[in-house]
Formats: sequence, C-alpha cells, structure tokens
Amino acid sequence: MRTGKRILVVDDLRTATDSIARILKDANYTNVDCLDNAAGALSVLRQEKYDLVITDTQMEPIGGSQLAKLIKADGLKTKVVLIGPLGGDDLAWLDWADGYVTKPFEPRDLAERVSEVLSTVAQLASG
Repeated sequence: MRTGKRILVVDDLRTATDSIARILKDANYTNVDCLDNAAGALSVLRQEKYDLVITDTQMEPIGGSQLAKLIKADGLKTKVVLIGPLGGDDLAWLDWADGYVTKPFEPRDLAERVSEVLSTVAQLASG
C-alpha cells in the first residue's frame, strides 16, 4: 500500500475528480483528497502538506498551469502533475510542473506518471 503519500486532485468538474481519485485508489494510493478550484487548493496547500497535486490545465478562472506556477512561487515543495490537451500551454508547463498527462488518457498512464513523480520525491527524501 502507498498510504504515506498525500495527493490532492483539483478539477472544476466533479466527474473528473471522482474519476481520477478512483484511478489513484485502484493504484493503491489511499490518501487522496479532491477540490473543485485552484484558489481553494492553494489555500489548503498553504496550510497542509501534500506530496502531489494533480490538476487540469483547463479550469476557470485559474487553470492548472497557473496553480502550478503559484505553488512554486510560494516555495511549496509539493510536486504537480498537469492534465491537459496535447501540446497544452506550448510546453510552458515544464517550468512549473513535474509532469504532464495528455487528455484523453488511459488510467494506466496516469498511475504510471504519478508513480514516477512520487518516486523522485522518495529519492530526494532518502538522498
């Protein structure tokens, strides 16, 4: 079980957060929370420690790329995986996020990207 990692899923569509949370739970990530807006997520992240945020680039009024930028600007150590269209943000996300999953995605692809990003967190903590 991977219960030690806290993951926050942020998307303005409840069906999307529910689907992503289910994929993560099927991949044995049991500590998953969901929010429906970036401003609320940033507020929570300033108060609580999460290992990873998974967020959609196409939210309004603050998209996932902007949320990732704000997380890094705040000096938060939380990793970020963005979900968006192919070529989203013209790859500007590379400066702010730790990974990207292209829509539409297979559950396996999301679980693998999450595992990759969280394994770098574990390597940094142990090194």
